Amino acid sequence: MTMDIFDRHESEVRSYCRSFPTVFTRAEGSWLYDTSGRAYLDFFAGASVLNYGHNHPQLKQALLDYISADGITHSLDMASQAKAEFLEAFHTHILAPRGMTHRVQFPGPTGTNAVEAALKLARKVKAARRSFPLPTPSTA
Repeated sequence: MTMDIFDRHESEVRSYCRSFPTVFTRAEGSWLYDTSGRAYLDFFAGASVLNYGHNHPQLKQALLDYISADGITHSLDMASQAKAEFLEAFHTHILAPRGMTHRVQFPGPTGTNAVEAALKLARKVKAARRSFPLPTPSTA
């Protein structure tokens, strides 16, 4: 397999992925392998979402168990048992031991969702400033 199919059918908008002149077929731990079996150390790490490595045996088994039990694999921001279990575990293991009262935000998969979240946050800050005005710098 060559890069030809990507050149013919994929948009050139994302140029960074064109800097990898090979087609990857599998991944294990910190390594990616191309169609000829050549290994590449994965410094990209799935844009940080795979910073634990590819296909860790325990994570892989947990995923296989979950999908074998027909677990929900796509629910965006809807409530699901998996999301509830994650929230509880995150609170128990990350937030509570540090005395943090933060809440979790699951942003959607689009830039529009990021802009909407930013607008909501700006409104919240503006409302808080009305209740608790910040001192205004004095002019001399």
